[in-house]
Amino acid sequence: ALCDALLGAGEPIVLCAVDWIGIANGGHDAFVAALAQAAQTSPQRVAVHALHQHDAPDCDFSAEEILKSAGLSPAQFDSRFQRDLIARLAAALREGLQHAQPVTHLGLGDARVEKVASNRRILGADGKVRDTRWSATTDPKVRAEPEGLIDPLVSLVSFWNGEQPIAVLSYYATHPQSYYRTGIPNPDFPGVARFLRQMAVPAALHVHFDGAGGNITAGKYNDGSRTNRLVLAERLADGMRRAWESTRRQPIAASDVNWRVEPVTLP
Repeated sequence: ALCDALLGAGEPIVLCAVDWIGIANGGHDAFVAALAQAAQTSPQRVAVHALHQHDAPDCDFSAEEILKSAGLSPAQFDSRFQRDLIARLAAALREGLQHAQPVTHLGLGDARVEKVASNRRILGADGKVRDTRWSATTDPKVRAEPEGLIDPLVSLVSFWNGEQPIAVLSYYATHPQSYYRTGIPNPDFPGVARFLRQMAVPAALHVHFDGAGGNITAGKYNDGSRTNRLVLAERLADGMRRAWESTRRQPIAASDVNWRVEPVTLP
């Protein structure tokens, strides 16, 4: 779990990304409340994001309560580890705020990522789904279908103190699986890519945002082989590198920063 906090533009803004499969309902409320209290801000200015790696912890305190009230095992929703992580994360945020640095510049960059994302659903001539391309697709004929409609760019937002980078936020849309259901928690290829970039730019905290990706997976470029995790990670990291190298910096003041929330209701 990685947090970036921005101070000085009204109440603090907290952006958090967690390498878990999901954070929902009461679990999400607990994350937001703890981080808001640690940063002394309002919950509306805290964003908590789960990257959705399948081999990673789940977090839903509401589901846990429902299962326990029905006399059932909470299974993956047992919250002891999750509650401990929330407490440790809040403590780390409080400690980090004691060492806040000035932000003088904002950096923006993007680059195309090659041979990672592709469409999951393959449509037939009748407009209906003919084939499904899972994150790991073993059928070469299905992998050979066109890439489809994706957002090919990885986007970077960076904060700087003069010439020194402080934090780098990266964004790329794809279901974040290479091989999975191993029973061993791991951050899969987006986490490996983030780690590679963290080592390349060690002065700045690198936080990556991804998500489930909906109709987007790595299936065209991934047969599920274990060696392919590093291949996908290196391709994403290469896009991150080129986005970093293309970054355009501009001065930023507190008056340039605002926070807006748009309520969304799905039909």
